[in-house]
Amino acid sequence: MDWQDAQNKIRTHVRAGTDVNSPDSTYRCVQSIGSLGNSERYGYHNERGLVVSIGKTNKVKIPWSMLEVCFAQLCSPFGYDGSFFREQFPLQARDHPCHIHVIGQIFVAAGIARLEEGRYLLVE
Repeated sequence: MDWQDAQNKIRTHVRAGTDVNSPDSTYRCVQSIGSLGNSERYGYHNERGLVVSIGKTNKVKIPWSMLEVCFAQLCSPFGYDGSFFREQFPLQARDHPCHIHVIGQIFVAAGIARLEEGRYLLVE
């Protein structure tokens, strides 16, 4: 599977209202898919992606470019996990560590990953 295939599966299976909770979380739901606007803090400039609620009042923005980087790691023999995310996106990880499982659960909801012992592995 390549990124284009994965992106198509995400677009097909993940919509506003999709539950992206991990076994240990609640209130994580895709709020919208589209423009993320600008964020000087994270360097998002008119990117498109997903906005996901985390808790009752907070949300995180997940740009397609971030999903693509994490998908490449998902395809590796090591899979995708928090160590990888913290290395690649340290500011987002410090601000909202829940990015890690939100992204993993987006992959799960799309049918391209499974969660196994805290690590997301590609479904083949």
